[in-house]
Amino acid sequence: MLRYAIEDDFGLPHTAFNVCTFWLIEALHVTGRDADARLLFDEMLSRRTPAGLLSEDIDPVTGELWGNYPQTYSLVGLINCAVLLSKPWSAIR
Repeated sequence: MLRYAIEDDFGLPHTAFNVCTFWLIEALHVTGRDADARLLFDEMLSRRTPAGLLSEDIDPVTGELWGNYPQTYSLVGLINCAVLLSKPWSAIR
């Protein structure tokens, strides 16, 4: 998901800001669209490096990681979404 879609000093953005994508996953979950949230979350998991890390941005066409690496915002978003989409401990028996 783009952070913004207007031109700035660098031109039009062409990479997706990962934490915004995780915010979208959270919004999908909160609005009851868990299947959509899980699909998007799985897509983001597939974009991680072999070390399990994410950068600040992703090229939505190529999947190439861009920007600061590793990026704490992206990793916190990943962790928050993993917690939201996990089954509660009380449901595991």
